[in-house]
Amino acid sequence: MTTAVLSKLRESVRAAWQVVRGVVGENAYERYLEHHRRHHPGEEPMGEREFWRRHVDRQDATPGSRCC
Repeated sequence: MTTAVLSKLRESVRAAWQVVRGVVGENAYERYLEHHRRHHPGEEPMGEREFWRRHVDRQDATPGSRCC
């Protein structure tokens, strides 16, 4: 394979991986940080550990339509 084809393949795999991360919620902390930067400048964001703790607690308290 040529370098251009391999490069395009890598880009496609990276894009697909980002979609998968979004679907399973793995990128929630990154989205939180981006939101925090835009809407709460100058304030310290939650650390990743605290974010995930609150995220899981919120899901447990309001399960909505998730299957499990």
